[in-house]
Amino acid sequence: MYRFLRYVPKNHLSRAVGRLVHARWPRPIARRLVRWFASSYEIDVDAANQPIEEYPSIGHFFTRDLREGLRPIESDLVSPVDGTLRSFGIIRDGRLEQIKGKDYTVARFLGDAEEARRYENGVFFNLYLSPQDYHHVHSAVTGAIAHSLHIPGKLWPVNDWSMANVDELFSINERVVTWIDSAHGRVAEVMIGATNVGKISVTYDSFISNTPRTERKTRTYDPPIPIAAGARLGTFHMGSSVVLLFEPGRIDVARVRLEPGKKVRYGSAILHS
Repeated sequence: MYRFLRYVPKNHLSRAVGRLVHARWPRPIARRLVRWFASSYEIDVDAANQPIEEYPSIGHFFTRDLREGLRPIESDLVSPVDGTLRSFGIIRDGRLEQIKGKDYTVARFLGDAEEARRYENGVFFNLYLSPQDYHHVHSAVTGAIAHSLHIPGKLWPVNDWSMANVDELFSINERVVTWIDSAHGRVAEVMIGATNVGKISVTYDSFISNTPRTERKTRTYDPPIPIAAGARLGTFHMGSSVVLLFEPGRIDVARVRLEPGKKVRYGSAILHS
């Protein structure tokens, strides 16, 4: 499997899939396609902010909004996504756990060795979004966006097979790093692209990922951009993962209420009060 996937042009394929799933079909065909997609992934269509028949393509349904008030924001430190908590823990020796027995460097992952050092002995959270999940990403904290970095890369799947078989998976795939200064310190919220569409957009800037251009884009915001916990930060146009990094002394792991392997909902508090 690995040898085969190595030679698949994943970025080009993902752009082609993106064009296909966002294509607007005649309404009767679009309805059938969207219903098929929702049924295949057992998506809760009642949570969407409009009837399933109103979406003109699978892509539009995939980036659906939720009904207003469905996800109350419980504190100023919340889950940024609907998804599954894969893991959380302490950042040691400049490395993050990918899966048991595999890890990756914070410096390569963030694309900034100086920023990486501030997270030594801090805490990380790795959250996975399946095709079943709502795919907008929100700020985990209340604060101000200080700067961001878009790092082009590959678009490997981020499923369990890839986690176990692709070394430094999250440092290879395309990603967007957003640094938010908050009462919980400088938080790095990282959106990671994946196979099929692979497109990431953010609310606070105009750049879009998975284009043929390959240069890194770094931005510093002066003044910083205010954002509230639970406010929309960006969107995955097909599913992937979000990794949160916190500086040391900011998160008491004994108070973390999220459980590895369990579903989380955006807006739910990360810590017990």
